[in-house]
Amino acid sequence: MIKTKRVKIVTGLKCNIQCIFCYYQDSLKAPNRTFDEIQKDILYAKRHGITEVDFSGGEPTINPELPRLVQEAKSIGMERVGIISNGLRLADRNYTKTLKEAGLDDILFSVHGPGEKVHDAITKIPGSFSKISQALSNAYTEGINIRTNTVVNRLNYRDLCKIAAFILPFQPIQVNFITINDWCFAKHLVDKLMLSYSEMSPRLKEACDLLSPSIRTVNVRYIPFCFMKGYERFVCNHKQVKFDRFEWVPRVRARLEVQNSLLRYIGIVTYGYLRGGAIWKTFRMPFQEVLDESVVEALRHWFYKKAPSCRKCRYEKICDGVENTYAEIFGVEELSPNIGPKISDPVYFRNIENQDAFTE
Repeated sequence: MIKTKRVKIVTGLKCNIQCIFCYYQDSLKAPNRTFDEIQKDILYAKRHGITEVDFSGGEPTINPELPRLVQEAKSIGMERVGIISNGLRLADRNYTKTLKEAGLDDILFSVHGPGEKVHDAITKIPGSFSKISQALSNAYTEGINIRTNTVVNRLNYRDLCKIAAFILPFQPIQVNFITINDWCFAKHLVDKLMLSYSEMSPRLKEACDLLSPSIRTVNVRYIPFCFMKGYERFVCNHKQVKFDRFEWVPRVRARLEVQNSLLRYIGIVTYGYLRGGAIWKTFRMPFQEVLDESVVEALRHWFYKKAPSCRKCRYEKICDGVENTYAEIFGVEELSPNIGPKISDPVYFRNIENQDAFTE
């Protein structure tokens, strides 16, 4: 099974929109990181076996060094370079072309609504839907691979099929639906936007039905398997991340997160190694994979919980359960175990074809 060799590198948390669920809401006016700071991260990633990068923010396109950073990543041997963007600056065809000429391979667009009413309400920037529509068109015309993220929340979950229909003509190589989560930094934002998995699940399945015949990689992230019965192949949670070629290598991502000091990183790894049980993999997999397992298990044990009945579920070993905040709001009673032989392979429902979203 293909494993990711990609990582996220932050260009700064500064952003030109203010999405209502943003993890970094309190840091959106922070200064951009310097070229030298980011270059050190690229070199660190390269030394640790990374061959693909996503430049992220905040919003990476407002860092004036971005074209140079794309060139730098390519010059030191990164095989693929992407950015994660809200599309505002990429509505400028000339700027998009500049990034393409610098070596940009793909763009992960944040598409949160099928039209201006919903999308602009989420970004809090009038005209942002018009901008991202033009940005998608520019990327498509320039031959840049397109990926999309949609954060599923109470404002847009009824529109998931409309969002899927809007995205389809741009022929994305990957579509991600990310169920809204607090991810440590946004606890004060999620209570009005969260909805139960049972509410969103039927809409997610409909969107998967619409997209999957044309798009080889469709993911639903951070949802228990029991809410996607019959659609388990689309679930991509923490245990599945390293097998998604466009996701990020856990051990390197955790080290390069701007919030993580070296001490915090060591704490994450130690917690996952001991409390999360990665210690039992010490002599059964390479050291780097033990580090990945430690980071993944730290996240699963810190931030997620399950119902007592989950112990009987065949998905128990590969499913995260629900986030702590979700459990506080909705409880865990709607979790429904799927009885049967236990599954230990995290990609039991996925295959190589689903991962190979494009060929060179």
